[in-house]
Amino acid sequence: MDPRPLRVALQNVGCKLNHYEVEAFAAGFAGQGFEVVPFGDRADLYVVNTCTVTGSGDADSRKAVRRARRANPQATVVATGCYAQRQPEALRQAGAHLVVGNGDKAGLVAHVQAHLRGGSAPSFDPDQRPQTRQFLRIEGGVAQGRTRGSLQIQDGCDEHCTYCIIPQVRGPGASRPAAEVVAQARGMVAAGYRELALTGVHTGSYGQDQGESLVHLLRELESIEGLQRLRLNSIEPGYLSDRLIEHAVASPVLCRHFHVPLQSGDDRILRRMNRRYTGDYYADRIETLARRIPGCALGADVMVGFPGEGEDQFISTLRLIDALPLTYLHVFSYSLREGTPAQRLEGRVDEPTKAARTRELIALGRKKRLEFHRRALGQELQVLVEEHLDPASGLYTGLSDNFIRAVFPGRPGLVNCLVEVEVQQAREDLVYGELA
Repeated sequence: MDPRPLRVALQNVGCKLNHYEVEAFAAGFAGQGFEVVPFGDRADLYVVNTCTVTGSGDADSRKAVRRARRANPQATVVATGCYAQRQPEALRQAGAHLVVGNGDKAGLVAHVQAHLRGGSAPSFDPDQRPQTRQFLRIEGGVAQGRTRGSLQIQDGCDEHCTYCIIPQVRGPGASRPAAEVVAQARGMVAAGYRELALTGVHTGSYGQDQGESLVHLLRELESIEGLQRLRLNSIEPGYLSDRLIEHAVASPVLCRHFHVPLQSGDDRILRRMNRRYTGDYYADRIETLARRIPGCALGADVMVGFPGEGEDQFISTLRLIDALPLTYLHVFSYSLREGTPAQRLEGRVDEPTKAARTRELIALGRKKRLEFHRRALGQELQVLVEEHLDPASGLYTGLSDNFIRAVFPGRPGLVNCLVEVEVQQAREDLVYGELA
């Protein structure tokens, strides 16, 4: 009998929550005696965590499954995630032997082991919304030895934006019990993490299904000895309450970094999207953050080409973003998702127009990021050192609490340490500095 442990390779397609899930899968497989190897290596088992937010997410998910089949035709290929929930048959046709729905994802390692013994995974109906009843967890650290870890606190969404398929494939909003979140956080801090990024589908809604609140959870986490940073991955404008802002102002742990999706700066388009705020309300939240928390990073998701977006509506978005103290943008074009209300809307925008508007917004986002970095010139940033980039030159890199990537010469032993870096040069993508 071959004593060699089975080799498993995992691939993430999509968002930060998917990335957290892949880390949890890797930790789970390692705990069961599997050898975790890079996805490009030959393995006995391949797992693809899929995405379906856009058409490219669908295509990348199928491509990853086909790549696994080519890498080792004798291997078992497993697909899970949002595209798997929505189109399991498409992934089977691409080569997946086993498809695990989102509602059963927390038991994926056990389902795979049962499959390898000749059993079957739980079946699911892609036309029914899944329900998150159990959350994936990571015991201690992960194999990569990261300094900044992700921690899932929530899943699902009840907002039902007209363009979005996620409520259908992730299910209704579900908050992870606070005691479970804090317990995992303690383990991660004990394993060496200095910063934890709280992630979920709709992080700001945390606790609403349990009579709790995000602020309460933040306070619980901030009491953990040794935890030096907490970062929110994203928070919707309607959940950026005065209470949360006041907590952020006073917190010595919460990072000065808020990613607040905008999608459109035009009120008519926001209504068509079923986004429950106006451009003025969004501006008030962003300006309040900038005023109350000096130097904070403020990012936004922006969608171009939503049905009905004419030139006037696009200009409204462009002007709002230009006027706000945003520091970076994530820009993407509308992608029709079958089964969403937006599928029925008139006023489709042609691809060349979407591409031109995307380029214009990306240029504006780069300009804003460069301006933000230039404002840091001469200042000292507290940087969590992540990596020794180049032993020959002694360059290190890390991230500040306000989301600025810094590169600087250092000395051995700095990785996973907090250091003060004086900014001397600014580029759009990063800053250069010296240890203060």
